[in-house]
Order: sequence, then structure tokens, then C-alpha cells
Amino acid sequence: MDKQRRKILVMAYAISPYRGSEYAVAWNYVTHMSKENNLTVLYGTSDDHIGETDTMNKYIEEHPIGNVRFISVKPSTLANLLNWPNRHNLLVYTFYYAYQAWHKQAYGVAKELLKHEKFDLVHYVGMIGYREPGYLWKLGLPYVWGPVGGANNAPRQLMKHMPLMGCIKLAFRSVANTIQFYTKRRLKKALKATDVLLTATSENQHKFKGVHHKDSICIPENCITGKILLDESKFDNSSKYNIIIIGRLDANKSVGTLLEALTLVTKRDMLHVDIVGDGPLRDSLQKFACEHGLDGLITWHGQLPRAEAVKVFNSAHLHVITSVSEGNPTTIWEAMSYGVPTMSFDHCGMHDTICDRCGIRVPIEKQYEDCVAGIARNIDELLEHPERFRQLAHGVLECAKRYTWDEREKFWNELYVKAIEKHNSAFRLRL
Repeated sequence: MDKQRRKILVMAYAISPYRGSEYAVAWNYVTHMSKENNLTVLYGTSDDHIGETDTMNKYIEEHPIGNVRFISVKPSTLANLLNWPNRHNLLVYTFYYAYQAWHKQAYGVAKELLKHEKFDLVHYVGMIGYREPGYLWKLGLPYVWGPVGGANNAPRQLMKHMPLMGCIKLAFRSVANTIQFYTKRRLKKALKATDVLLTATSENQHKFKGVHHKDSICIPENCITGKILLDESKFDNSSKYNIIIIGRLDANKSVGTLLEALTLVTKRDMLHVDIVGDGPLRDSLQKFACEHGLDGLITWHGQLPRAEAVKVFNSAHLHVITSVSEGNPTTIWEAMSYGVPTMSFDHCGMHDTICDRCGIRVPIEKQYEDCVAGIARNIDELLEHPERFRQLAHGVLECAKRYTWDEREKFWNELYVKAIEKHNSAFRLRL
């Protein structure tokens, strides 16, 4: 089996060659795994909402990918109705009801495909959240799910200075998340039918094992694409050290935490900060920066095309993540690909990916103020010993070798052999 091209049915709701996050997870998987496998990909969006696939349709027409068949599953009238409040920013949680309806349609499409052809395996690639297990596990084929995330809750202390609405949303998410994870019946059924479960972080791995007694393999949902490079010239006679933070300027990304930390940095005249991204909190963040004498340190790039955004990494000495909750943000891999170390709170996927050689993990203390002070203290220590920037950058080059797509391709192909063997063994036992 491992010497043949497998026929794999892939669930990848959101996919795009131009976007990051969930879209990039699916896109990178498809473009790399099609080298040794024949893929049939069920997808629902390449743009903002269910059914919006113009970007993908155009790309496929202009740049067809060998060994891949893309099937766009169009949302039903019910799915569109359920998604209408979300589309108009009235009640975003209705998306999950629309998303479930869409998954039922995708299951129907898959059953029709199975009437005329055979597949060796089903892989539910994304989206990575566990809340919607879909229905393809009911097909009776060898089934791989993941990497899966979303079981973790945000630390309360990191929410202290959030805008009120952001706090309410995250508090509601934490309560709903706990209830769903413990009680969702379809999740339990899907896990029982899953031959191999992959979890995106060790925190999620422990939760699936502790609550549902399901073993899993912990592996990040994405990894590095392209070459791994380092511009050594940025370390030569440097009087300024560049920090980059990239992402949507909202409550969850919590860029304000970095700004608060900067007010405590004693050597901040040695810093320049690139903030790449836009969002609802941009005005308030810029106001805070002006009021606290930080604006002269910061370049507010706004939203940049992805290709331009990652180029800013080339001159960066340090990448910072202050998110309240994450999986494995795409920016980690982009930073690694440019030899840039990451500083982050010690949780989520950053806990698993960042080590002392390639970055700095800041402990989450009991008090928010101590968390902020921890970031400031670590930045000051770097500025007192700037040779550490170069040392960490070279550490990134070493650690990055574990997170390339060449390594990931080997992992998936070997895993598929095991998943098929496990499924077939379990089937024989049932006979």
C-alpha cells in the first residue's frame, strides 16, 4: 500500500493560496500531499463566507494542480439563511449552525462519490476546531482527523485590560467551550470512529486524553513553506532592534499587552516596533501609544498583502505574540523561515514550538501586571545583551529543520499506512 498512490478524500472547508491561518493549513497540505497521493478535496470557501469560492475557482482555472480534484460544495438555502446574521455581523455565532448544515451537504456529496469510486482514506484537515466533527467519519473508511484544536480556554488574567465586549465574548466562549467539549454527543461518536487523531497542541492532547480517553499525536497544524533564510547584515553595527507583531488588532491578539510592556522597558530608545495588521482596536491602540510616548517607536503598517507582510520579517530581530488564545499561529512559521526568534506567553501552540534555543517563553503569572512585567523584563535583558539576538536567530535555523514540509510529507505518508492498517485490523476483529 505504501508504494502506491493512495486515493484520499480530504475535508478542507476553508482553503486558499493567498490567505493564512486555516486557509493556509489546507492549501499547504493539498499542494504537498498531492505529490504522492491522489486527492479529492471537498471545500466550502476560499474567501470570507460559506459558498464564496471565486478566488479558488479562478486560481484553479489558471494554475491547475496535478493529482488534485477540487469539489466546491455550495451551501443550501438553509445554510445561507443560518449564516445571514453572521454575514451581516449581527450574530456571528449563527455561523456554526450554517457550518453544520454545510457539513451535512458535504457528507451527501461524499456518499455519492463512494457509489462510483473507492478511496483508501478520509482525512479531515480543517477547519481545525473540534466543535464541528462533520459526518465523514460515518463513511466506514480509514479515518484521520486533525490536527484538532480549540479545547483550551483563555487564561483569565490575560483578559484583565481587554475591552469589555472582548472580555464578554471570551468569557462566553470559555463557558460554552467547556460544556461542548464535555457533552457534545457527535464529538464522542466521531472520536470513536477516528482511527488516528492528531492534536495541534499538547494542551489539547491532554484534554482529549483526560476527558474522552482518546490517544492522539501532537503535531502543529501547519509548518514552514519555502526556504529558511537569515539576513545576517541586520546584526552588523545595529543601534536599533526591530520587533514585529503581526495579526488582527482585536481583543484576542491583545497587542495592547505589548504596548503596556513597552512603557516599562528602560532601553526602549533602542527599539523599533513594526505592527502589521488592522482591526477594531487600531484607533484605541494608537491613542494609547501616543499618550504614553510610544508612537515614535512604532510603524503602523495596517493590513498588508501576505507576501509583503512576511517581508517585514527580514529585518526583524524579534517576533512577539501576545495572544490570549491561539493554536499555532501562522506567524510562527513565517518568523522561523526568516530566522527570527519568537517571544510569547508560555501557552497554546507556542509552548510546544518555542524553546530556549529559538525564542523566549514568558510565564503566565497569577496577576496580569506580572505578565506584562515579564515581557518588559525579557526585552530589557535582550537589549542589555544584544548578542543574544544573533544567538537566538541561529537557534531558529536549527529548530526550523523539524518544521519543514519535507518532514511533514514523510510524517503524513507513514501515518496513512498505519491508519489504514489499524482500521483494517479493527474491522477484522469485528468480523
